[in-house]
Amino acid sequence: MRIVRTADCISIPWKNGLGASSVIASDPPGAGYDKVNWQVGSTEFGIDCPFSSLPGMDRQFMLLSGGGVELHCIDVISGVDIRQPLNAPFVPFAFRGDWQTTCRMLGEPVQVFNVMTRRAKAAAKISLPRWGGSLYCAQRAGETVLAVLLAGSVQVPGETSPLGLLEAVLLDSPRGESCEILASGAQARMAIVRIAPSAQV
Repeated sequence: MRIVRTADCISIPWKNGLGASSVIASDPPGAGYDKVNWQVGSTEFGIDCPFSSLPGMDRQFMLLSGGGVELHCIDVISGVDIRQPLNAPFVPFAFRGDWQTTCRMLGEPVQVFNVMTRRAKAAAKISLPRWGGSLYCAQRAGETVLAVLLAGSVQVPGETSPLGLLEAVLLDSPRGESCEILASGAQARMAIVRIAPSAQV
């Protein structure tokens, strides 16, 4: 088990150069978009913009705060033409990095959560528990689990400092492992990102 603090996160520019993302964790660590097998991070922006072209990647995009956005995804080969408003927090939207995707602001600047996986290498599932008291997070052999704090205050037993927002617990033991996460005060909310090789999902 490893605690990922804000100071551990790295900032990398978008592939199209129009912004930057804060990477919480990736495989391999620090890899760019052309080499990464999976990446979990957050981004802040406040203007209409095209998304980077990321062939071979599957993406999951979720509003954390702000006025919301509308994504327009087009793929002439498959006939995809989707307009997806995202104006409520904690509702993931899945789409392909191959699709031509543009983003239109619906209000004030936003902060969003991003999960990306290389289709031939990995796949990810996101759950969004909201709880008070104890939450037990288990990781199976062969997968990686990243538990990212989205709201509230939580403590991991054995750690001297509570998790801050967008800080995380990373579980990736070869044999599998688990941990307890304690919510203090009002209910807390986390994104539990479970990543496994594509053949296992």
